[in-house]
Amino acid sequence: MSSWVVDMEKKVQGAEPPAKVEKWRKHCIFRVPLRFKVIDGRVSSVYKPQTVSLGPFHHDDKDLKPMEEHKLRAVHHLLHRDSCKTTLSELVATMEKEGEELQDAYMELGDEWRGEENRGKFLEMMIIDGCFLLEVMRTAIGGKYSIPKDYKQDDPVFSWHGIQHIKPFVLRDMLLVENQLPLRLLEKIVTAESGRSPSASWINSMVLKFLEGKDAPEGSDELGLHPLDIYRRSQLKGHLKPYQRDRGGVENTIPTANAVVAVTRECKTTYLDDINLDNGRLHMPKFHLDDSTAYKFHNMMAFEAMHVSTENDVTAYVLFVKDLMDSAQDVRLLVKKRILEHDLADDDDAVVKLFNSLTRDVYKNWESKLCRVREDVEHHYLSNRPRVVLYEWWANLKSRYFRSPWTLLAFITAILLIVGDIVQAVFAVLSYYKPDKDKPKMP
Repeated sequence: MSSWVVDMEKKVQGAEPPAKVEKWRKHCIFRVPLRFKVIDGRVSSVYKPQTVSLGPFHHDDKDLKPMEEHKLRAVHHLLHRDSCKTTLSELVATMEKEGEELQDAYMELGDEWRGEENRGKFLEMMIIDGCFLLEVMRTAIGGKYSIPKDYKQDDPVFSWHGIQHIKPFVLRDMLLVENQLPLRLLEKIVTAESGRSPSASWINSMVLKFLEGKDAPEGSDELGLHPLDIYRRSQLKGHLKPYQRDRGGVENTIPTANAVVAVTRECKTTYLDDINLDNGRLHMPKFHLDDSTAYKFHNMMAFEAMHVSTENDVTAYVLFVKDLMDSAQDVRLLVKKRILEHDLADDDDAVVKLFNSLTRDVYKNWESKLCRVREDVEHHYLSNRPRVVLYEWWANLKSRYFRSPWTLLAFITAILLIVGDIVQAVFAVLSYYKPDKDKPKMP
């Protein structure tokens, strides 16, 4: 046997080491593959933090270094309060027990963070980032008069003025799939600090309170994986306990290239996947788009694609909405019917471009509730073809001629001219065939 065949045999046998395979199920924080990052022919910034690094993947980014000194200040303040029941050395000892599990949360963790020789460097980074995130969230959530007294009023980050300006940027970076901290880290820091273990729902609610300004809903008793996981779960009804849906709303008819159904805007539900087709009526929540929509959805969809234990509910929602909006005309109709709100700079065309970029190279090769709803909508469309043709004709007519008083006036004028020509032609034909009473009859 040739030597290269022997070498190849060794490579093949060692391609799937059991120790590495065992850790796959533990990974929940990922580097985003280049194929996801290339959007419209260029590498997008929707996955890159702009203000603060959280975790190892962007720790050495030069643009994020200015925040490092504020991280260290956060650790100092947290550990030196009278209410704190731990010291730095005790906290390190606690975190050393969690070191391997925290490392396993990161897929493709670099060699500079792995192994016993680098465990201290990794834990130092995790403790500093975790304390910083806790201090930022507490400062923002507590309100103007709940800022810890040990921070000065002119603190650039942890004063009331400072946190109002820094919060939107930290919040953005907290929702990036590459920039996550395991919530188990925060749980252990709080336990060491307070002397008692917080409930999973308390940790979940603190994170969601910062991200969304609301408590975690019922059904969140299991500790989330990280802030992006908590945020994604909060958007989906499928991850909550069942509740009675409110069918109240404004009933509208939405003609699109893919479906003609009566759409009811739900007044109370805000969950993305709370969409159902019932007797020809599509019940769905109102959705709002702004400049943050792109990075939020891109990162939630990337997380769904890479985490094997997570379903594709957000991806299914984006694909579903994309099917409702083939053109700016569809967007205008959804806005008019109060199904959609947006304040994107390029107006309605920007909405179409956004969903085109979100769904590029995304394939529906999996099962989900919304995939089944979409199939039901398509069946409704095919079963009501005459009605569909009538709606599409009327929609195109309104879009082309009824958008302004001038186009409407021109349309009416054209109709009157055509009717006048038809009447004139009819009278001409009738006069040609009408017998002439004065004309003498032939013998």
